[in-house]
Amino acid sequence: MKKILLYTLFILILSTFTSLMVKWQFSPYIFFVKDLKKNIAAVINPSFIDTKDLTLEGSRPKYRDFGSLINLNNIKVIEFIQLNNFKFQWGKVDVKELKRVGATELNGKNIWYVNQDDHQLTNKLGLEDKITSNGGIKSAFSINNKTYVYIAYVDKACAAARLVDLTSMEIALQLPCLPNSENADLNGSGGAFLQLSNNTALLSTGTPTMANPEHEINQTAQSDKSLWGKILKLYIVDDKLTVEIFSKGHRNPQGLAKIGENIFDVEHGPMGGDEINIIKKSNNYGWPLQSLGSQYDLGSINKSYTKPIATEAPLLSFVPSIGISYIDKCPQIYSDYYAPNECLAVSSLRGQAIDFIVHKYGKVLFTEKLQFKERIRKFFVRGNTVVALTDFKGVIIGNLDKLN
Repeated sequence: MKKILLYTLFILILSTFTSLMVKWQFSPYIFFVKDLKKNIAAVINPSFIDTKDLTLEGSRPKYRDFGSLINLNNIKVIEFIQLNNFKFQWGKVDVKELKRVGATELNGKNIWYVNQDDHQLTNKLGLEDKITSNGGIKSAFSINNKTYVYIAYVDKACAAARLVDLTSMEIALQLPCLPNSENADLNGSGGAFLQLSNNTALLSTGTPTMANPEHEINQTAQSDKSLWGKILKLYIVDDKLTVEIFSKGHRNPQGLAKIGENIFDVEHGPMGGDEINIIKKSNNYGWPLQSLGSQYDLGSINKSYTKPIATEAPLLSFVPSIGISYIDKCPQIYSDYYAPNECLAVSSLRGQAIDFIVHKYGKVLFTEKLQFKERIRKFFVRGNTVVALTDFKGVIIGNLDKLN
């Protein structure tokens, strides 16, 4: 109460001073006082993000005794973004320990996450001294009550990745050494995950290199004998993990989601050409035969999706690249407004945004953007609430509402 009285007295003094300054034609001070009143009002009566869409009880995900938790209660509104028919009010949770997230899950009002370079887990896996700055934990998930970790690493001259069963600590899947591993960039190892049932999931791998399309690493995406550059189907048979190729021709898929009846992925292109794809079993998505981007030395890449062989064109490609990172459904109020058209949301690192993509019959109709000032690594949509994990800058949480 005493604090409020002091603020009130301060405002009265400044208001009197401003009246005199206006009389003497120093009107710019008016804007200073208006902003000050607004800021003080926010301190005295702060508004909070309504987390009604995050009402389920939640804690640490089952079968995971590693990683960290973030609670999303009592987040103050600090920013406002206006779209054509909607407003997005959001706040932030500062988390010093949050770096580049390798795996995460939203449980109730708690976020569980593990950083890509989580030393506790990499040490447990016996790979502590084999994690480079662009390798590490790319995904963690459960199938049939078993927890698996997908991790990329360098062992001597070998750049590789493996899937480890944390229940038995056995290697469930070993991807072979990348050819010419000195050209490997493990940022491109994939790691997107989608649960199809308790017993079945999809996992993406990439072709981790910045070398030109002709390089051997990139060529693995077209080889049916290689698991690199693929979306893999994982399922349990007789208590053992079985793996088959679901689709091929992928460069670096970072997000997978089932929205409506369709499965979508988002993946990094080279210099330009980030993609949103509609994923269907046995389809070929073109890398490195085609891309709407260019080589890093500005050399051109084939733009035809019929030559030398027929492949699937993306639903949407971003030129220049936005650093596309994750995918989920759109907020419910937004999807309902634009129905019967379909909507998906994608996040970006370089673009520092979440884009809403409205589409129908395989054609993009328009896009709208929630523009932030942080690299968005992963995000969740629950009802009309959006929760986004940034690189090194904490967690964004906000609500989408119609404009009055």
